[in-house]
Amino acid sequence: MDLNWTYYSPKTPAERVLIVGPSLGGNAAHQWTKVAAELIDDVRVVFVDLPGGGLGAVWDDADSPSLDTLAAGFAQVADEVRADLGEDVPVYFAGLSISGATALHLARDYDKTFAAVAVVASSAKVGEPERWLERAEAVDERGTQHLVEETTKRWFTPNFRAEHPATVDTIMEGLASTDDHSYAQLCRALAEHDMREDLGLIRIPVMMIAGERDTSTPLANVEAVAEGVLRGALHVVDGAAHLVPVSHPVQVAGLLRGMVDRPLASRVVPESGD
Repeated sequence: MDLNWTYYSPKTPAERVLIVGPSLGGNAAHQWTKVAAELIDDVRVVFVDLPGGGLGAVWDDADSPSLDTLAAGFAQVADEVRADLGEDVPVYFAGLSISGATALHLARDYDKTFAAVAVVASSAKVGEPERWLERAEAVDERGTQHLVEETTKRWFTPNFRAEHPATVDTIMEGLASTDDHSYAQLCRALAEHDMREDLGLIRIPVMMIAGERDTSTPLANVEAVAEGVLRGALHVVDGAAHLVPVSHPVQVAGLLRGMVDRPLASRVVPESGD
């Protein structure tokens, strides 16, 4: 799978690389730019779009709808970045929502490619397969536009929606403009995602970042990942709903800075909100 990617700031020193992936129906630049700006002196950030979202090509039906397929695409991006910047450049990954779920596949299967991963607002199993398959069928029939109202309420708290309407509108326009079939195929990939039995196989550091008010991702599921991997850490961002990097970029950037600066120990640390 070929995924579209771009550097946030090509002039940033290339001592370390952080690849970031968006949510289902998201645009990497829209969801990660504020975090990238905070990290401009720390890492070179690479935005990657999912199929059908942002600048990403639509889903190629030659590719099976699974997060293993998506993980292979992210790993290929890492290889391309290293070919550009140097084979010894350490590469980290941070994924939001579906990209966060994919981060666990990367940690299991590409531990020689990535030094550590951050799973933001996601877990080893996301929802129930039947619901994802139902959503896939609904989007194939009706498009992503019908999801916008309900998704807005899950992605942002009422206070954030009231205080940052332009940001919310930009994010939700990205969902509405996502290619319908690509979105549906990603739903089918999430239906198959279940890493619960494989957490013990993961040896690289895994940072879990959860929104304290995220109704999409039960905190118990996030805690289970942090406890199930060998080198896990859990941080709960106070006051954040599902799109934690959008609503709390300073806190997320600080956590990611810590991930690339030092090894992780198993711990749970609450993070204060804005």
